[in-house]
Amino acid sequence: MDQNKVSIKKSIPKNSISTRVLVLASIFVAMNIILSRLGAIMLFNGSVRFSFGNIPLIVSGLVLGPVVGAMTGGIADLLGFFINSHGGAFHPGFTISSILTGIIPGVIALLFPVSKRYSLLSVISSNIFILIIVSLLLNTYWLSQLQGAAYLVLLPTRAITSIIITVLNILITYPLVKSLEKTNLI
Repeated sequence: MDQNKVSIKKSIPKNSISTRVLVLASIFVAMNIILSRLGAIMLFNGSVRFSFGNIPLIVSGLVLGPVVGAMTGGIADLLGFFINSHGGAFHPGFTISSILTGIIPGVIALLFPVSKRYSLLSVISSNIFILIIVSLLLNTYWLSQLQGAAYLVLLPTRAITSIIITVLNILITYPLVKSLEKTNLI
């Protein structure tokens, strides 16, 4: 009997993800798909997607860490594409962008002391890094590849709308993270 207990303990990895984390990540995936695929408005011939789909990925990275944030972003992008591609072709670059949208807040949260991980500064920092790295640099580059348009032609309209969306994301993300913190879900 003792041999069975030992073999069961050896089969469970020490760094396994808890059921609670998996459930929260699944909820964030579903929220991302609904907000970015079904609740999105496409502007400027498809070069700008106006949605709040990044919020669940940002919250996932902040509260569940960079690894789970990356998994949430990747799974959400792949499942979301199969549910509603907005008529576009699959581009793995957008999956990378989605993964980074989950990783960046998780890494930034780790840079803060535990008491400040969900502070306004960490939320603002996360959103600004995502704005610059993902929205303006990477996604604009991926779109220029798909649409055959020059990067610098797409950048001005994407910059204006991305800044507006980032400000709105900060105003929504911070109270959401604080309410999750108060309810002890994180």
